[in-house]
Amino acid sequence: MKKLSLLALPLILAACGETGVNVGQGFGMTAALNGTEVSADVVNVYSKNADGTRGAYVGSEVKAYKSTQGNLNFQVQAASLGLTITSAKIVYTDASGTPFAAPSNVFNISMILKVPEGYVCPSNAASCTYTDKTATPVTFGEPGANLYLLSEQAAIAAADSCVDGSAALAPGQGGCAEVRMNITLSGQDTLGTIRTVTIPQAQVRVYIATVTEEVR
Repeated sequence: MKKLSLLALPLILAACGETGVNVGQGFGMTAALNGTEVSADVVNVYSKNADGTRGAYVGSEVKAYKSTQGNLNFQVQAASLGLTITSAKIVYTDASGTPFAAPSNVFNISMILKVPEGYVCPSNAASCTYTDKTATPVTFGEPGANLYLLSEQAAIAAADSCVDGSAALAPGQGGCAEVRMNITLSGQDTLGTIRTVTIPQAQVRVYIATVTEEVR
């Protein structure tokens, strides 16, 4: 009799018009990281002639850099379990997949980020019982300001990649590296099962923001 009652439970609930009950749910979501940037302020250095005028080009230096953490966005499938992310592993590469910023090309962090389930409450209420929820796709985002997926070591290496010393530089992409972030987000779903969500080849925009000149 106990087995029969457990099997009949979802049917009884459905007959009563109740939807979104957390019985036998699956897990399905994708993630993307957008807007990660590293900008470099560069100085072109020239030699000083005997008369004090500007001479030949000597090289370029990064005077300062700024890193912008990208925004993390999730597309949660209808009726999917939610996910509490507790850690992230980021592997930095160039566009061809070669490790970038080695030996600091692997970066692990701890975090707490709760991605909601694929349900909504009536009138978009913040909370409700499972019997009142309706299965629907959900979009969820986490602002970059709350993240730390791009490490300082990788950001410095990205800014330095813009300077090769072979010619005077100008603002823009130029010869800056094409940096990618391969991300694995790990945590537990609503029922406590270990889950991972991966983001392959998330782009980091690396560019020269400003250029000044110095005569030395």
